[in-house]
Amino acid sequence: MKNFLALLAAFTLAAPVMAKAVFTRDGYSVHKINDSVYEAVAEEDFSGEAFWCVAGSFAQIDLKASPNAEVYVVRGFGASETTDRKTAAQFTLDPQAAGVTPTDGSDDLNTLTVGQHMAVDVARGHCER
Repeated sequence: MKNFLALLAAFTLAAPVMAKAVFTRDGYSVHKINDSVYEAVAEEDFSGEAFWCVAGSFAQIDLKASPNAEVYVVRGFGASETTDRKTAAQFTLDPQAAGVTPTDGSDDLNTLTVGQHMAVDVARGHCER
């Protein structure tokens, strides 16, 4: 019994974090990392444009952000911190709280460069494409 409990404890500590999605759309889920950062996770195929769509939709629908509020990339493409998926990106509405310096100019939609940003309504506009 003691060995079983030790094995169970080790498995529990090693298991990936499986946070409940707070928002889903078109094969993407969104999970909160903390009070200022959220993670969009691709379930299958992905594109930068689709990540912007999901990030903007979550910001406006769940976070009640103004259409003119800016969504910022906190971390570009990488492994999810909230699921076992390989492709995710992190966003914020508050770059200062997330420790992000906004970039100047517009970057390619598919690069998701840290500090890259756009208005919520522009991000949501990518859902229509």
